[in-house]
Amino acid sequence: MNRVVVDTNVLIGWYKIGTIHHADLNNIAPIFSIITKIEALGFRQITDKEATSINKMLGTGELIYIDSNIAQQTIILRQKFRIKTPDAIIASTALVNNAELWTANISDFASIEGLKLHNPLK
Repeated sequence: MNRVVVDTNVLIGWYKIGTIHHADLNNIAPIFSIITKIEALGFRQITDKEATSINKMLGTGELIYIDSNIAQQTIILRQKFRIKTPDAIIASTALVNNAELWTANISDFASIEGLKLHNPLK
């Protein structure tokens, strides 16, 4: 099974199309950064139904918190690239866990050496 960090925009994309049973999901072990949980559930006007559905989707994978390794990798990415802190944390989660990053924003991460990228929403 391939370990895959799922970016917030992919999680929301799956929610909007009403499925987490995308063909690509058959061969992956999803990983969600705590940042993805915060971003996906942190909207002021989120409904209880939306929050329940998103939490269910988050429950299909492993939730990764920021540890010292992810924090150090995030610092390196922030120093080296023009990248927002949440994106740097998500990218660092993928790098530290030797996982591919699934994102709809490939261009936001393309300059990061060693980061494997895929857009499953194409």
